[in-house]
Amino acid sequence: MQLLDHLQFPNDLKNLSIAELDQLSSEIRTRLIDICHACGGHLASNLGVVELTLVLHTLFDSPKDQFVWDTSHQTYVHKMLTNRLEALWTLRQDNGLSGFAKISESEHDIFGAGHASTALSAALGLAHAREMQGKNHAVVAIIGDATLSGGMSFEALNNVDSLNKNFICVLNDNNMSISPPVGSMATYITKVRTSQTYVSTKLKFNKMVSKFPKIGVPLKKLVEKTLDHMRDFVLDLKEEVIFQEFGFQYLGPIDGHNIPLLMTALKYAKSYPGPILIHIVTQKGKGHQPAEKDPVTYHGVSPRKKETGPAPVVQTYSQVFGQTVSDIAKNAPSIAVITPAMSGGSGLDAFSKSYPHQFFDVGIAEEHAITFAAGLSKGGIKPVVAIYSTFLQRGFDQLVHDVCLQKLPMVLALDRAGLVGEDGPTHHGVLDFSYLLPIPNMVVTAPKDGSELTALLHWAVSQDEVVSIRYPRGPIPEESGQIQTPIQKGSYTEVMYAPQNHPYDLVVIAIGSMAWPAYHAAVLLKQFNVLVLNPRVLKPIDQTGILPYLLKTNHVLVIEEGHLIGGVGSFFQSYFNQDLGCAHLKWHAMGIPDQFVDHGKMTTLRQKFGLTSSGIVEKMTQILA
Repeated sequence: MQLLDHLQFPNDLKNLSIAELDQLSSEIRTRLIDICHACGGHLASNLGVVELTLVLHTLFDSPKDQFVWDTSHQTYVHKMLTNRLEALWTLRQDNGLSGFAKISESEHDIFGAGHASTALSAALGLAHAREMQGKNHAVVAIIGDATLSGGMSFEALNNVDSLNKNFICVLNDNNMSISPPVGSMATYITKVRTSQTYVSTKLKFNKMVSKFPKIGVPLKKLVEKTLDHMRDFVLDLKEEVIFQEFGFQYLGPIDGHNIPLLMTALKYAKSYPGPILIHIVTQKGKGHQPAEKDPVTYHGVSPRKKETGPAPVVQTYSQVFGQTVSDIAKNAPSIAVITPAMSGGSGLDAFSKSYPHQFFDVGIAEEHAITFAAGLSKGGIKPVVAIYSTFLQRGFDQLVHDVCLQKLPMVLALDRAGLVGEDGPTHHGVLDFSYLLPIPNMVVTAPKDGSELTALLHWAVSQDEVVSIRYPRGPIPEESGQIQTPIQKGSYTEVMYAPQNHPYDLVVIAIGSMAWPAYHAAVLLKQFNVLVLNPRVLKPIDQTGILPYLLKTNHVLVIEEGHLIGGVGSFFQSYFNQDLGCAHLKWHAMGIPDQFVDHGKMTTLRQKFGLTSSGIVEKMTQILA
């Protein structure tokens, strides 16, 4: 009988035998593959935590007992076991389940996250809150080995010894982040994982568990009945590790796919009177051969599309960026590319192989990436920092204090700027204009397409300034290169569409990804004199390139794929409302209002905020009516 669709979760887990838990693990993996192929999502990481999630929900009582998942992209099984099994078919879809833990989605999602290295800090806060209120529930932080490349994890580790009561941390060691982990901590974890302790533990425990009946008796009862003997076995694991210096009792490394062993270790951890860390070794992509062989590709998968013949090959912005920096590096040995654990996502795999001495993957350490780049810059190297917009938020102080204050030249390549679709509010890159524009000595740019991204990169590496280039996720526009105007100092603004007559009914300043939609909207509204400008360099403002057009209109519309508060529109309005003869202007804006944007398809989200050609036509018509 199929267990997955007939059990009442999570309560029925407590009555399952070893054979039934193994069967359920297999059924869950099959369902995960089907759902991710239908909806897209983080497949490999979820396949790796099936047994761990089953054991957690067997031994503990969620939501009374609190689970905090680092990054939380691996919570699909957790969602299955907490009343969201059928709803998972809406995963990452419009108005469907989030691909991450989300407090507003379920009481079982104790703490939401989409960025790494937050779980230990949040879980410690929950544990201290428990103590201050005299409660006795469990708090469990589930972190990955790549989490430990982030400095925030060490800030939390530094405070573990302040807690004297039970606190459980599960280190899920699969030797993978989105890409393979890097750095000294990754090397150290590898040494522990490959120790003789792990191999001998696996053999001895399998021999012990072989005496258990596979069917009929709930595993939970078997573990409880033989706990003293099994606890002694677990405690015999003598591995001296760094975590003990931070105040943790350490157990491991143990096989994270061995359900009886997991249950034994966590049963003991539940009663331990202090902080305890269980080090488990898992395989990312477990049970799905393609994902096991290639966990990088299967970290995040797209929905399977119906066979309609070969799809046209379209370059993405990330690919254009990777190819361009490779071209630049051929003749520029003094440039270096830095990425915080996003080599594949930023299109840099080929660059890392061709120019290994000019490439630095610093792990999930955005703050370090920025200040490291500042040091390179001071040392005479031109750094290009490839980072997602949402992750640059973590390096804001470093940008202010270490880079711009000291005027240390570099290029910030902000991938995934604007709306990013199904990954949702933790990943939308809609705040970068608002936090970059106020920083003195920061040049802010936005290309309209792939050709312009290439041109801006070549221009930016030649400048003795801090230059940010923000570009969206996904394919470059099919119009890429159809309109090209050279970029040179003091002449940044490009006229995208110009009517023959003026004064203009409306001047549209279209920022980056909004330039081509605004162009098509203006073409449709031929009955009006609408001028479309693509400023490309947003700060410093190209006054000579923009002001003459503003003096020939009464209405200005600024369109940006970013937050309106503190965005380009408000920046331009404030600037031109100075004593420049523009006091007569009526300013209008299109962008993201004061809210966090939920997940959904890119087309749905852009339509919601009118950031499409048809939405822009509607806005123009309202203004000109």
